[in-house]
Amino acid sequence: MSMEIKEKIVFLYNEASVPDQIIEAAKQQTPAGFELIFCETKTPSSQRRTYVSEADYFMLYTVGFDDVDIAKKAKLMQILSAGYDRLDVSGLRAAGIPLATNGGANAPTVAEHAILLILSLFRKLPKHHMSLKEGIWLGHQEVLSLYELRGKQVGIIGFGKIGQEVARMVNGFLANVVYYDVERAGLELEAGLNAKYVTLNELITESDVITIHTPLTEGSRHLINSNTLGLMKPTAILINTARGGAVVEADLIEALKEGIIAGAGLDVFENEPLLDSPLLKMENVVVTPHTAGSTIDTWWRRLQFAFDNIQRVSRGEKPLYVVEAKP
Repeated sequence: MSMEIKEKIVFLYNEASVPDQIIEAAKQQTPAGFELIFCETKTPSSQRRTYVSEADYFMLYTVGFDDVDIAKKAKLMQILSAGYDRLDVSGLRAAGIPLATNGGANAPTVAEHAILLILSLFRKLPKHHMSLKEGIWLGHQEVLSLYELRGKQVGIIGFGKIGQEVARMVNGFLANVVYYDVERAGLELEAGLNAKYVTLNELITESDVITIHTPLTEGSRHLINSNTLGLMKPTAILINTARGGAVVEADLIEALKEGIIAGAGLDVFENEPLLDSPLLKMENVVVTPHTAGSTIDTWWRRLQFAFDNIQRVSRGEKPLYVVEAKP
C-alpha cells in the first residue's frame, strides 16, 4: 500500500509570541492531507533552510522571511497578522509566491482595543484606578477634564477591515465617523457604516479622536509628525494600534508635553519592547504592550482563515486577501 503524500505547511513564528496552547490548537486544526511543520526563531538555520526548501505553504507570525531564493515549491505565504511590513512584497511577487493577510481575523479585537484606549483617556481611567488603589478618593475633582464619546468626531486613518470595525463600534456610541484612506470605500459601505470620506487635512484638523489603522508603507511611515500634530485640536487625542512607525515618537512626546494635543493611547511603538521612554511617565498617555490584536478568540479565527486559504490554493483556487505589490 502506497503512503499518502501530504503537502507541507511550514509555520514560521516567534516562540515568545505564540503560547504552547496555540501550537496544540494549530496541530488539531490542521486539515487532512497536510503536514504542519513548526519552525521557531531558535530553530537552527540549516534545519530552517531544509523546511523552507520543502514547504508547499507558509504560515508566518511576527517574523520576517529572507529565504525567497530557496522557497521553490511555495504556493502561498499566509501571514496570521494584518501587518506585512516585515516582508518583501515585491520580492515574493517576483518569485511567484502570493502573500495573503489574515482576512480581518483580528479586526474585532483591535477595534475593541482602540475603543478601550479612547474611553480610558476620556475618563482618565488609569489615574482614577491607581489613585483609589493607593487610598486616594478623587471623587469629582477631574470632572472638567472628563468627556463622553457621544457626539465627538472620530477620524479613522485607514479604512480596511479594522478601520471599518472601529466605525461600526463608534456608531454604537452615537459619535460621528469620518475616515481617510488612499482608496475611497464604496458609497454603499460608507452609508452602511455612517462614515464620511474626508481629506487627510480635514480629518486631522477637525477630529476629536484620531485613530490609526493603516499598514506601514512608505506612504504611511511617519504620517503623524510635528506638522500633523500641530494641526490637531488641542483637545484631541491620538490612538495608534497599527504600527509604531506611523508616528514620529519624539514629535508626539513634545506635542504631549507642550499641550499641543490632549493625550495619546498607544499599543505600538517605533522601537519595541518599550521599556524606557517619557511616554511611560506621562499622565495623559495610556500604553499597552502591543496586545491590541491578541486574544484567544482572534487566534481561532487566524488559524481557521489560514487553513481555509491554504486549502483554496490546494484546490487550484485563488487565495483571498492577497497583498498587491506597490509600484
